[in-house]
Amino acid sequence: MELESLRTILGVKGIVTDPSLHSAYTVDWTRRYSGVTPAVLLPETTEQVSRVVTWCYENSVALVPQGGNTGMVGGATPVNGELVLSLKRMTEIEEVDDSTGQIVAQAGATLGDIQQAASLLGWKYGVDLSARDSASIGGTIATNAGGSQVLRHGNTREQILGLEAVSGTGDVIGDLRGLSKDNTGYHLPGLLCGSEGTLAVVTRSRLRLVRPPEEELSILLGFKSLNEALGIVEEIRKSLEDVQACEVFFQNGLNLVCEKFGIPPPWDTQLVAYLLIDAGGQLGLEERISKGPLSNSLNASNFVAYGNDSQSRKRLWQYRDLHTEAISAAGIPHKLDVSLPHGKLNEFCNGVREVISEIDNETQLFLFGHAGDGNIHVNILGPDPDNLAVDIAVLKYVASLGGSISAEHGVGRAKAHHLYLNRTATELDIFRKIKAVFDPAGILNPGAIFPR
Repeated sequence: MELESLRTILGVKGIVTDPSLHSAYTVDWTRRYSGVTPAVLLPETTEQVSRVVTWCYENSVALVPQGGNTGMVGGATPVNGELVLSLKRMTEIEEVDDSTGQIVAQAGATLGDIQQAASLLGWKYGVDLSARDSASIGGTIATNAGGSQVLRHGNTREQILGLEAVSGTGDVIGDLRGLSKDNTGYHLPGLLCGSEGTLAVVTRSRLRLVRPPEEELSILLGFKSLNEALGIVEEIRKSLEDVQACEVFFQNGLNLVCEKFGIPPPWDTQLVAYLLIDAGGQLGLEERISKGPLSNSLNASNFVAYGNDSQSRKRLWQYRDLHTEAISAAGIPHKLDVSLPHGKLNEFCNGVREVISEIDNETQLFLFGHAGDGNIHVNILGPDPDNLAVDIAVLKYVASLGGSISAEHGVGRAKAHHLYLNRTATELDIFRKIKAVFDPAGILNPGAIFPR
């Protein structure tokens, strides 16, 4: 492949052709998806992205847009030898508008960068996840990332006030005006958010900020049954208006976290399920909760721990946040990110074990996720990375219960062949026609969402 034209556009530091330097860009976070690339392209501006994509369009060269490469569905992996278009040098935070609570940043800025910049001026960005220090804001937009605080602030799509992006023909589209009301036709930010780099390459964004709570409190609860835990989730959703997050995990996952990281468990008793509740609001939060509808449940429990300062809250959150790292340290997991209606969560978490064991009874299953919004992360250790029998069975089971086969990680390449479980043939046909408008040559992230 003749790359001299790209070298002219990007400069010597903007293109990496040495294969020994490509590994950070060609293997996804789970290690299940890997590939090769002729070059990693590292633009610094939207103009450079536009010129690169224009060259690829004119020469029918495929490329895979990539942010922090923390994805888990092969959605940013050059599995068929595509060029990698990495936005990791586009890290500038251009503006934090204190008067309106808005922030403008390039796509390569990390989620942690956004959070810190907002915090310095007394604001907060409403999306948070454990990969905050490596996940790029462009990547979270591409997948419409959710995280732990969806219950309070919504997914990434709800935070976007404007986007700038480069289409598959190299044209720059979108704007960053940040108008709260703008009903001038189709909403491009809503369409591009969650499109996984198949329609356009997001280069800059204007995001909504929120005021941080005056006081925050974390509560860890242990239960002898999942049904009991989910009953508390219903109470929380109805009565705790200060709730920010409501996470669920199970005893085997907790044991693995404690074993891998040398952390003492919260209690010596082996339980079934755990809820981690995070609340934030005006001063007096702990007193309000202690006198509110949840007080009876909290006072009656023998397994409750409170975190009312940053150190004690962090200590409780590590039991949940370290699940992904602990599971990956134990092997190469099959990771299935799904969501269920609340009324089906108990049935799914109990029934999925039987679904898996019917195919392979030697697997290890670890479940955890966001109980407040029905998002469960299914992690299976044991099957070979390329053996999809268990994956397919679980996804079909999710669909049979009225759930979604992809809650927040995206479709990527992992679920492209199974999108029919949630989308009709008519809808998939519309999706393809939309892609053809934005990317007529089909060069942007081929194989993601739509199977090759």
